[in-house]
Amino acid sequence: MNICMFAKGLPVHITGGMELHVKMLVDGLIKRGHEVAIITTKHPGGIKIEEHEMLNIYYVGNKPLTYTKKFYKDSAKLFEQLDYIMNFDVVHSQSGSGFGFTKFSQRKIPFVTTLHGTAKNEIKSSLNTKTIRGSLRALHLFVNDGIHSKIANEILTKSDKIISVSNELNEDVQKQYNIPSGNLVTIPNGIDIDRFKLISAEDLKEKLNIKTETVILSVGRIDEQKGFQLLIKALPKILDKFDVKLVIVGTGPYLRSLKSMAEKRGLQDRVVFAGRVSDEDLPKYYNLADVFAFPTLRLEGLPYVIPEAMSCGRPVISSRIGGIPTAIESGRDGILIEPGNLEELTKNILYLLGDEEFAKELGMKAREKVVREFSLDKMVEDTIKVYEDVINNSV
Repeated sequence: MNICMFAKGLPVHITGGMELHVKMLVDGLIKRGHEVAIITTKHPGGIKIEEHEMLNIYYVGNKPLTYTKKFYKDSAKLFEQLDYIMNFDVVHSQSGSGFGFTKFSQRKIPFVTTLHGTAKNEIKSSLNTKTIRGSLRALHLFVNDGIHSKIANEILTKSDKIISVSNELNEDVQKQYNIPSGNLVTIPNGIDIDRFKLISAEDLKEKLNIKTETVILSVGRIDEQKGFQLLIKALPKILDKFDVKLVIVGTGPYLRSLKSMAEKRGLQDRVVFAGRVSDEDLPKYYNLADVFAFPTLRLEGLPYVIPEAMSCGRPVISSRIGGIPTAIESGRDGILIEPGNLEELTKNILYLLGDEEFAKELGMKAREKVVREFSLDKMVEDTIKVYEDVINNSV
């Protein structure tokens, strides 16, 4: 197949979940012999095109990682030029990136959209922080909700099939945009189960000055919505019973506030801020954890860190929010807590640290589930089936 994919960004822009999803999906498509053209926003370094075997990447618009009128118009114009040469079999929009195609192109080509979240869920996520900053962000999103809804309705009504990355997001899309269930399919984010697996992390313990302490790990973009602050608030009570260190992996705008919070509580020797970690080293960090905790307040499709930690056989505690329940059956292959509930978070971390056998069982079943339901190969193969379905139905 010849596939044209629209994307807001790629890992060259930012190493977020959606960008990672696009890269892994495209790599899987190319591996199976399909040719892909990606149209994305302006390159941070001003590059216009990258040419690879079976893959060309085109950077258009006037701002990196930003939807603008110029991006939509330029992307549609470029699509017309490329389609004349490549004769695309299917067009795939990652979230709202394909709006220019639906608005300006007259080509009748099978069209698929993958949704990683919705604007309304973004508003709820901002309010969940219960801070002034979160409330202001929610107000900004609410004011612009009309524009977001217009774009979403345009794309979704013209999509031959809509992929949601979790069952919960699938239901939200049906309710928020009145989309028939027959137009929707759930394909969760896939994990490279050969990379994220049980491996030794002894050398990492030495690097981070971890001796006999038990490790609580959390990974993600350091943002207020991710709930890292709850882990720091929970730490004093956990330290009353266990010798632990909290390791936080990631960078972001909330990092300085987190460090200040740890220092004010006298926890600077008990919290390790590991910063940005390479893709190569990330599996070792997961394997460092005795407990992986992700108390997010954000309504996400399905954060990659959840199946990644599960694939490494870690017992996971996370919020019952967004698409996370798609991955975790609480009490069987992980534990779900109410978002923002500090007492429940603390209690369950203490429970897992105190019952090593149960924690090990959760981790084992988590690994089994990811291998069965969330592998990268399954994500790619299921997406190809969607392509084939919309192509066959267009004939």
